[in-house]
This record gives sequence, C-alpha cells and structure tokens, in this order.
Amino acid sequence: MAGDVYANVSGGGLRLKGGKIEKKKKKKSQKKESESSNSSRLEHNAAQNIESTPTENLQSTTPEVDNKTDAERKFEETKRKRLEKILEKKASKSHREEVEEYNKYLSGLTDHNDMPKIGPG
Repeated sequence: MAGDVYANVSGGGLRLKGGKIEKKKKKKSQKKESESSNSSRLEHNAAQNIESTPTENLQSTTPEVDNKTDAERKFEETKRKRLEKILEKKASKSHREEVEEYNKYLSGLTDHNDMPKIGPG
C-alpha cells in the first residue's frame, strides 16, 4: 500500500527558473600529444594577455549575463530611482536641521498624546 502512494512521484532535484543545468563531464584519457599542444596554446594565450590592456582583461573574464524579465528590470530601475531620491532628501539637510524640524513637529502635537503620570511622585 505504501509503495502505491509514491508511484507517481518524479525523482531528481528541483530546477529554478533561469537556472543553468550543469552536467558532469567525463574525464578523457590524455595523450602526450595533447599535452604538448595545450602547452603551446597556453604560451600563445600568455603572449596575447601581455599585449592587452588591464581593462580588456577584466571585460573578457567577466561576461554579463542578464536572465531578468522586463518587469524585473523595471522594478530594479524604479527601486534605484527611489533610493536616489531618498538619499538626495537626506543629504539636503544637516543633522541639526533635522532635529530642529522634529522638535517643532513634537511641540505642535496636542497634550493628549503624552503619557499620564500614574502613582505618587
């Protein structure tokens, strides 16, 4: 009976949206000829890297992959704009000005918001 309950369940790991599927690669036996060709390739690549500028090296080693939807891009852009607006507002006033403004706000409140004194003293 217990075996019948799990008969229709598929096995394997969960896959996330936009996630890359990585398969394990089998190792091939290396021959002496392939090792010599690899060393010549490494020497050629090293010569090219010396000639290129550091900014080109950074750009070639870090490719940008954007797996975001249009809605996600728009959300991040809106979030960035809001953050900039908040930072501009905070940077416009000094701490002293903010405290003075807050004190004015508190002095304008009515007294019924204050905590009543309870007990002797």
